[in-house]
Amino acid sequence: MNSPLKWDVFVSSQIPAVTRDLAPGVTDMKWSPISSTLISGERDAVLVDTFITVEQNRVLAEWVAASGKNLTTIYATHGHGDHFFGVNTIQLRFPNARFVASRDAISVMRRQLSPPVLEAFGSPDSLGRSMRHFRLQRISLAALSNLKVRIS
Repeated sequence: MNSPLKWDVFVSSQIPAVTRDLAPGVTDMKWSPISSTLISGERDAVLVDTFITVEQNRVLAEWVAASGKNLTTIYATHGHGDHFFGVNTIQLRFPNARFVASRDAISVMRRQLSPPVLEAFGSPDSLGRSMRHFRLQRISLAALSNLKVRIS
């Protein structure tokens, strides 16, 4: 008998936004909180989206570890950096978790990983030096729609 799926949501803390485009009289901006969802069965789990900074993602990895579930997959819903920059940090804690995203998301990710865009997010230390070695797994939309992620 299959166990029912369960989901939990973790919301990041706010972090300062790095921008030169502030409205008159505004001295700083913050990123809105970001959510990540853990979908789990009795033993396994899928993490939907990660956060921006190394520290945010370390906290996220601790939260996932505290669930006691075997993280099998990290899925990025779309290609903006605030949904996938943390994959490397999460994979340091869960090295067997595979990263998946749609072809369209990966296309956006490639642009998000360009030096001008990365610089807009802040210093390399805040994102983690591992971003320079970020590997994107290609997966077609058709393959993703037929992808069987087993959560047991």
